[in-house]
Amino acid sequence: MNSLSHLYVTAHLEEMLNLAAAERLAPRKPSQTRARLTAAAKSAWSLLTGPAERPLQLPTLSNYPYRG
Repeated sequence: MNSLSHLYVTAHLEEMLNLAAAERLAPRKPSQTRARLTAAAKSAWSLLTGPAERPLQLPTLSNYPYRG
């Protein structure tokens, strides 16, 4: 029983290795995921960098109990 299961596992591992090797050797097509990630990063960066006439609104620390 163990030798039969060993043969099945070995055959499955060989098949997985062959599929991985074929996938590595296949020509790559442009990734849509990468394009979406790039677009998301650009939009996030554009939100962080605003115009100079709109300064960051930071809270004032007047009457702050730990102001040293």
